[in-house]
Amino acid sequence: MNDKTQKLKLWMRIGQPLEPVMYSYKSIFDAWEAGGVCGLVLGRMQFEGNIPAFTPNPEVYNTLGVLPPSPPEDELPEKRALLDKMLTEAKARGWQIFIFEAAWGIGRGGSGHIFADRVTQKAYCARIQDTLEHFPMVDGAIMDGPEWGYEIHPEHRSNIFNDLPDSVAEKAAELGYDYNALVAAKDRFYERLHNLRRSEIQLHAPGGLLGAFNLFGSDSDLMDWFRFRVEALTDFFRNVKTHFDGIDRKVNLGLGPRSACFAPLNGYDFAKLADVVDILLPKHYFWNRGVDGLYGTVARYIDALTNWNPDLTDADALLVVRALFGFSLPEITNRDDIEKEFPPEFFTEVVSLETRRALAVVDTPERIVPWVDAGQSPHGGDLINADALRQMLIAAQDAGLVIFLYHNHGHLTEDEWEVISEICGEAWRPGKSDYRPPGGRL
Repeated sequence: MNDKTQKLKLWMRIGQPLEPVMYSYKSIFDAWEAGGVCGLVLGRMQFEGNIPAFTPNPEVYNTLGVLPPSPPEDELPEKRALLDKMLTEAKARGWQIFIFEAAWGIGRGGSGHIFADRVTQKAYCARIQDTLEHFPMVDGAIMDGPEWGYEIHPEHRSNIFNDLPDSVAEKAAELGYDYNALVAAKDRFYERLHNLRRSEIQLHAPGGLLGAFNLFGSDSDLMDWFRFRVEALTDFFRNVKTHFDGIDRKVNLGLGPRSACFAPLNGYDFAKLADVVDILLPKHYFWNRGVDGLYGTVARYIDALTNWNPDLTDADALLVVRALFGFSLPEITNRDDIEKEFPPEFFTEVVSLETRRALAVVDTPERIVPWVDAGQSPHGGDLINADALRQMLIAAQDAGLVIFLYHNHGHLTEDEWEVISEICGEAWRPGKSDYRPPGGRL
């Protein structure tokens, strides 16, 4: 049992489609509120059949000089009215409300990369603004990217070596970088990771910043590439913030980077972004396999590095991971260890550190709202069981966390809700409530 007197605060996300919660929102909200929910994140804003939940307002797009998206063929007025009632009810309960990926359904932008193309950026801002104007009870929008990659495995999404298309050349020049030099540095980094020697790893990997610099080829242009990733991404979100600062309505903006250890490779600088957005939602995703989980990313780095360099052991690859990202995993010495349950030290050391790193950049802890997920759906990872979920939340709270966002209600299981409600509100137990989490019992 969690005996803390100060409960964690909880936000709940409703994913798409919206109908499963919308049709029974009053009883569901009652159960959530008892379990500690004080905020709602919903979206993407679509009904069943991928039908947008509103008709675009052309004036918003015309003002920014971009084309509006096509209106939905069926306006579904009854569903729209019910959605408004649900959001009004959430607001009446004092909940904060955010729309996830409010740019979903974006109209046609320019032909370039979103970090570089001003027309595409205007189309992005227009769609968010249009979405929010249709739902005046909503406090703001949570953006899930765009971002650069973080993986090196050739068979996985978000591959960093696909991150420098020629469509960003103009942006590189704008920020003072030689695009061709960045591409060459990326290619050298790729070759370097294919030609690592154990002796170099043993010497340089434990050597901090200077050791890692030597391990990866003493390549100053490589550091420029990493810095360009941060500056281009930060500039994009700063432009979004500038747009919303210029409209009549107060819009709170949230952004969901990966956890602090991986975020810099994605291009996320928490400190810089804390000056741009209102809340940061780092992904406290720790599962193996699937996408976005910490264990899974480490396992894929081990697999890629040892395939590229057959003389390397798993332990050597873990040293490369440590040199690049600055962390090691307790009791993990090879890929087989990743198949085991999390050791207690994972929570007290890794989860705690990832939480503290995020909290370090904000003036109030309420501005850090990590995504929390148990892995299986929709990310396709291995299950984080109820006991591990409990240890994760308690470790984060001990590190100073005050609020988190569960992703998402459509996959919430009874096991998870028992743990979450106990830590955040009144403990839910099967048979003592008419509410049943849709994910059933594992």
